[in-house]
Amino acid sequence: MRRFVSFALTVFILLLPVSAWGEGEEAVSVSAPGYCLLLPGRGEPLLEKKGDEPMEVAGLRKLPAVLTLCRAFDSGLIEDTAGMQVSPRAAGISGPTAFLEAGERIEAGELLKAAVMISAGDAIVTLGENAFGSESVFLNNIQVTLKELGMEKSLSDCLGTGTAFSPRDLCVLGAAAAKSEHFCRWAGQYREHIIHAGGRETELVNANRMIRSYSGCFGLMTGSQKEEGYSGVFAVRRQDVTYVAAVVGSKSSEERFAGAMALFDYAFAAFEPVLLSRAGGVLAEGWPVAGGDVPAVDLVAHEDAALLLAKQAGKVDRRLDVPERLAAPLLAGESVGRAVFTLAGETVFELDLYPAADVISKSLGAILRRIGAEYLRRREAGDS
Repeated sequence: MRRFVSFALTVFILLLPVSAWGEGEEAVSVSAPGYCLLLPGRGEPLLEKKGDEPMEVAGLRKLPAVLTLCRAFDSGLIEDTAGMQVSPRAAGISGPTAFLEAGERIEAGELLKAAVMISAGDAIVTLGENAFGSESVFLNNIQVTLKELGMEKSLSDCLGTGTAFSPRDLCVLGAAAAKSEHFCRWAGQYREHIIHAGGRETELVNANRMIRSYSGCFGLMTGSQKEEGYSGVFAVRRQDVTYVAAVVGSKSSEERFAGAMALFDYAFAAFEPVLLSRAGGVLAEGWPVAGGDVPAVDLVAHEDAALLLAKQAGKVDRRLDVPERLAAPLLAGESVGRAVFTLAGETVFELDLYPAADVISKSLGAILRRIGAEYLRRREAGDS
């Protein structure tokens, strides 16, 4: 069993092997040379084709740089209102750009829109040079991001020029981007504009059409070149479940989006979440208590929890592993037992249970100890 916090609210446990869910490449119809479907938090993809094979991914090479920048915004290292100056190096970047001019000053937040929405190279380099002091330091930070995500790659520049990524690499990067507040803020916007000094404006139009046409899609990034084809990494969330998919090397933009949608359609058709608990939710009402100031107490969970199951997996059963009668005193922060969830007779998840409130003991010894503790607390408060 593996625990992870989803990008919505629920903790999911993945318990069935891929073979129980589908037949690999035969489960979906995707024409791209490579693809990957990932449930973040689970090591192995749900489906993939040439998932570990490094491929040319066009503009998606910039994803590590944009992710590194968004993490810097998330942590407060870069403020939206920080002034940034455009260098000749940044202004000379070709490809998708924000039409920045050398010497121009512009706010960081404006640049981030362009970096995320259209992978604008001039905006990425300007942010990196200003926020990290130089492109070389920015590049070192990108390498750290990749290493933290388990990728050992040596980039030649901050835009990832010439670097190949596998479909699985892209899914891992996408899963990290989906957790970034600033990345998701702009990846889900279809049309925006940035304002330059003097009032000049540049319109930004997101190339990811799925944010407008596929339910639950909130990003992430696309890339295309004539020689390398059309690629994209996408994230979709429904019912507290988030999936990430990467499609690499499609022959057309339409094939790229059709492939991604086929992967997500399969995921939502094959699996469903089974809610086990909500944080603070009562799993057992009125559990007997001996020697307390109340005769019974509710037992609650302290975390959100669910199972993600194949729809044909069967019914999840629950039993409570708790003494028939609890002995006071009880503390709301100390576990008194567990809820055990089983599927086909096998334990698939265990959840700690806690008293909904403290229960005070009515015994003379406990009363005296309480009085003594209260006396000492007040005395110490008076001394201070």
